[in-house]
Amino acid sequence: MNIVTKYKLLFLYLAVFTLPMYMRLNNIFLAIFLLISLVDILFYIRPLPVRNIVSKGWPVYLFFALAVLATLHSFDMSSFKYLEKYWSFLLVPIAILSDKELYNQKRNNIFKALVFGSVCTLLICYGATIYDMISKGEPFEYLFRWRHTGNRFTAITDSHPTYLGIFVITSIFFLIQEKSIVRPLKFAFYIILILGLFQLASRTALLLLVIFLIFLIINRTRGYKLGIISLLLGIVLSFSLLIIIGSQYMEDRIFSIEAVTDSKRVERWSVSYEIFKENPLAGVGYKEVIEQRKKKYIKRDLPISAETEYNAHNQFLEYLSTNGALGGFIYVIALTYLLLLSIARQDALFTFIFLIFILANLTESMMVRIKGIEFFAIFATLFLCGNFSRPKEDEHLRHA
Repeated sequence: MNIVTKYKLLFLYLAVFTLPMYMRLNNIFLAIFLLISLVDILFYIRPLPVRNIVSKGWPVYLFFALAVLATLHSFDMSSFKYLEKYWSFLLVPIAILSDKELYNQKRNNIFKALVFGSVCTLLICYGATIYDMISKGEPFEYLFRWRHTGNRFTAITDSHPTYLGIFVITSIFFLIQEKSIVRPLKFAFYIILILGLFQLASRTALLLLVIFLIFLIINRTRGYKLGIISLLLGIVLSFSLLIIIGSQYMEDRIFSIEAVTDSKRVERWSVSYEIFKENPLAGVGYKEVIEQRKKKYIKRDLPISAETEYNAHNQFLEYLSTNGALGGFIYVIALTYLLLLSIARQDALFTFIFLIFILANLTESMMVRIKGIEFFAIFATLFLCGNFSRPKEDEHLRHA
């Protein structure tokens, strides 16, 4: 392995490791990885695998094309600032698919980077929370109070609870089927990750955890008894703590029907759908969609949504309002293709990843946030590196 390849892998691992945490640091590592990769493509990779780069990466490239169309919609030079965060949809597939055998071989290491990054992020959050509680003389029972959960829990790491929850659940599923990590370390990771999910107080993340358990049952789990026992112990421990020291805020946040059927969320969805109906073919573009949403939020008496410039919080509606029917069609086709291809390959890990990504996008617009864009660009491309036959690390699923 030459020095360029070693640095490519190092900075990709660092980019994935920091994906759950500090966005600026993560962007620096990803930019260095892309820069080294582009230099490698230009000067060292011969012959250049153009066919791989072009034909395999289309489900990711299409989202960059939609970003370009939404940017050019208003023919305003100031709109190009909106394109900045979408370059990962173009550059990440080029970088990874130019050497797909390498990245397919290092697939497990890339997932391990996400696991260690998720665990470290939660430990930083818990460390800051415990320090804050001690400095204020708060009893242990305050751990699940509103000031130590959700956005306030993750603020120190520049993380969003739902996005961090998705990274955590992905990490748990990888750990369940990964056999190269020693059992005591695995067990410790399970406890940290599952406790962290409850501390995040994200309904979406906890719902995905339930779906994850159902997925394990359906997907024949005899080969993962220790992992499943650890997972159930972590859930029981977390629920026990929640019952013993949980606050009314946590009960309302997670279990109340009112929290699930939030009328304001439905109103925000209605606003984006209304914009789509007024511009059904090509949408309104990035700049105009922000302005139109603000006006409609104010008209519907949603001042906080207008002030904070809330997006649709539904990725399908996001593309319908921004790119019109074309955007909605491409979104559905690309994700359906990835999900069905993962099922055809019998790749349980990526089937689950695409499934939770689609479900999370029912209440989040993940592909307009940098964390969501990078997660999709890196892991969708990593999946596309694989051959049609089942990856070697998933062979044991056949005999589970």
